[in-house]
This record gives sequence, C-alpha cells and structure tokens, in this order.
Amino acid sequence: MKFSATATPAKLRKTRALALFIAEGEAIDHSRVSGLNGRLAPLAKAAGFTGKKEQVAGFPAQLDGILVPVVLVGMGKKEEIKDETLRQGAARMVKQMEAMQMTAADLCLGNGADGAEDPGRAIAEGASLATYRFEPFKSEPDKDRKAIREIVLRVPDDYLDCAREGLKLGDMLARGVALARDLGNTPGNTCTPTYLASQARAIAKTPGIKVKILDEAQMAKLGMNALLGVARGSSQPAKLILLEWSPRGATETVAVVGKGLTFDSGGISLKPGKNMDEMKFDMCGGAAVLGLFSIIAELKPVQRVIGVVPSSENLPDAAAQKPGDVVTAYNGKTIEILNTDAEGRLILADALAYVCDQKPSAIVDLATLTGAIVTALGHIATGAMSNNDALRDQVVASGNLAGERCWPLPLWPDYHKAIEAQTADLQNIGDGTAGSISGAMFLKEFVGETPWVHLDIAGTAWGGPDVGYYGGKGAAGVGVRLLAQWLMDRAGA
Repeated sequence: MKFSATATPAKLRKTRALALFIAEGEAIDHSRVSGLNGRLAPLAKAAGFTGKKEQVAGFPAQLDGILVPVVLVGMGKKEEIKDETLRQGAARMVKQMEAMQMTAADLCLGNGADGAEDPGRAIAEGASLATYRFEPFKSEPDKDRKAIREIVLRVPDDYLDCAREGLKLGDMLARGVALARDLGNTPGNTCTPTYLASQARAIAKTPGIKVKILDEAQMAKLGMNALLGVARGSSQPAKLILLEWSPRGATETVAVVGKGLTFDSGGISLKPGKNMDEMKFDMCGGAAVLGLFSIIAELKPVQRVIGVVPSSENLPDAAAQKPGDVVTAYNGKTIEILNTDAEGRLILADALAYVCDQKPSAIVDLATLTGAIVTALGHIATGAMSNNDALRDQVVASGNLAGERCWPLPLWPDYHKAIEAQTADLQNIGDGTAGSISGAMFLKEFVGETPWVHLDIAGTAWGGPDVGYYGGKGAAGVGVRLLAQWLMDRAGA
C-alpha cells in the first residue's frame, strides 16, 4: 500500500473513494475536497451516520454528475480523539473500501484528527495493519480480494511535512509488526528454533545489523543449563539468537530480549489438550524482537541495541527434564524445577544473565510468560514489572503512545519468598498466588543491578479484542511498536 500526503484538494472521481473522518456532530463537509458544498449531509443522514465512534458508512453519491464512492468514518467526540482513535478509524476505512471493491482513496480528516499527536503515523499504521492477511499455508488464497493500492492524505499546507513523515514512520512500523505476526502465525512444525535463527540471519543481511547464533554445544560450554534443560525433551535443537545494531557514535547500549518458545506442550507437566495449538504463539516475544530488527536500519535508533531471542521447544520426550530436577543457570544460581510448564522464565534466565555481560544501561524483555496475567488484565493490557520505577514508567508511557498499553505491577521484596526453594537457590514456580509477579521475581534474579523491565504479553500477544487493525485472531505482533517508540523516546529524553 502506498501512502502520500498533499495539500491539493481532492477532486471528485468515480474510480477513487472519498473518505472523510468526521467527529460527532461535525458537518459532513471538508475544505480539502473540491465541490462538496455540504451535499453529503442528507446522504449521511439517510445512512444514519452521525459521527459516533466506530460508525462507518459507505455509499455512492451523485456529485456534479459523477457517481463518487464515499466512506464516512465516525471519530466520536472531538475532545476524546487520540492517535488510537485514528488507527482504528483508518482500519475501518480500509475494510469498508474492501467491501466496496475500491483500491484507492483520498482521505480528509476534518475535525476528526484535532486531538491526535501524529495523525499521519496513526493512519498508516491502522490502514496497513488492517489489511494484513496470513495465507502462505492455504492452497487457495483469497483471489477475489482486491488489494488497496493507495491512500492519499489531503491536509493543509502547513501540516504537509509532518503528515509525510508520519505516514512514512507508520508504514515502516506496520511492516515490522507484519513480520512479527507472520512469525507468530507460522505453525510450530515450520517455525522451529532453527527457523527463527534463519529469519535472524536474513534480517542481518541489512547493512548495520550483526547476528550471532549460539548452538547447544556453545551454550553448554557457557553453562546455560536452564535454557538447555527446557530443550532436552525436543528433537529440535535450541538456539540463542543474538542481533546487534551499533551506530557510529552511540553512547548507550540497551537490550531487548524476547522469549522464543516455538511450541510449548508443558513438557512432563503436560498442558490440557484444549487450545494447546495456541502454544505456537509462545514465541511472540521473540517475534517482536525480530520484527523490531527488521526495520531497525530504517528507524535508525541512536543507541546500540542488542536483541536476544532464546529459542527452544518444550516437549515431553523421554529425555525431558522432570519436576524435582535441579539445574544451574549461566549466572551460577541453582533452580529447582517444580513445574516444567514454567519454562519461559528458564530460557529467559540464561538470556538475561548473558546479555548483562554487555553492560546495557537498560533491558526490556517481552514474554508470553503467565496465564495469570490474563486473569489480572485480560487481553487489553500488558503487565509491566521492573526493578527500576523510572524505566518502567518510561516503557509504559511509550506503550501508551504506540497504542500498546501496559499496566504496572509491583515487585516488592515480600513476593520473593514464594520462589525460594528447599533444595536450590530458587524454584521455578511460586506459591499459587500472584503468578505473574512470581514469574517476574524469578527473572529479577538474573539481571542483577541492571535497570530492567519485564513485559508479560500473554494476554496481548494473541486473542485480544477486535480493534479494527487487529481482528482478534492470530498473532497481534504486539511489542514492535512499543519497542520502537521506547527507543525514540529514550533518545529524546
């Protein structure tokens, strides 16, 4: 999809949709359209369109002898319009265009964008993400669907440069999210740790990105027995994927770490069969890191960024680790395995301790870690836990800007007792309460004093509500936009 912005008013045409974003109660008119003159108002009224949030109306309008396809998108109350409103509005616009078999549109915002910080970016994100489809495994993809080719944003002259920059950024971010979605949606018999490593190598062909893949023998020499213990039950070899972006003159190193569990049966502590197919999504944290790195050369963060994806499967083979086993992690801490289904924190433990050797000033990890976070926050928000309140607040603020909301949960010392083991330094599950916090308390043991934020994305990585640009099914690609926003925000702090 091609995005552009111009100050030239739109002309009425039968081959292009005329799309208007309308705030509730706003007149159905726009100065960026030649010859409209209020003539859409009676048609909008007939369609029951009032500009309420989530309202969409599509109809042909006879204007100046031309049958113009019109799409009206309701933005709700003007004072409540934010960037997320525009993302969702753009998504509804392109879906209406698809229903009308239109492949191009002139989009005029009206008062339906006054409260947004970056309308161009929000529109490009929403429109691009809404047209995402995952069809590589279908023998007969949808051939009748017409791809939307072009969206032209009609704006005042004094907003033109900003709109163009925003459209470019939003389109770029959507491409990163699309890759993360593709990886998350790919079935586990294809998306193995080796497959993720091959994707990282492909990403690293872009100038400025380095890649290193540690195999099981290398990890064994390093003492990464927490990660390797999880992989013991699988015939697929584990990988530790390391990516690096290191721009000239960088004065700060940050790390982003994503759980890459390509399939999780629970191991010996076997999960129930119902919905176990969804455990292909257990690598969505790793997918977010790879999605970020797929666009990092365009994003051009000023920081040195290290991306880490510990990747394995968790299966109940005869060689699989058992409840009661004790393993020693990379940093020397011993762990009693009380439940093999609490495996994500084990592979992350070695990855976090390893990346701390690079002396990053901040670490953000993303993981589909606990079902408890779904109980706490549903599919609406990601849980954010940290050993540094300032960094946590920074990440939460970036998530709000990016449209990926996070909610802070505490890591008070009182919670540590739940992960203290009888026969080892730590146990890999808590006491049955505060499950998400117990998981984060465990990870905290492997970052030392390094400022760190853990994002539990188990509720937001898939299965969320239909917001237009994500339809509630399959991988959501969560984390890519948040991480990119965080890097931009941190550069300007």
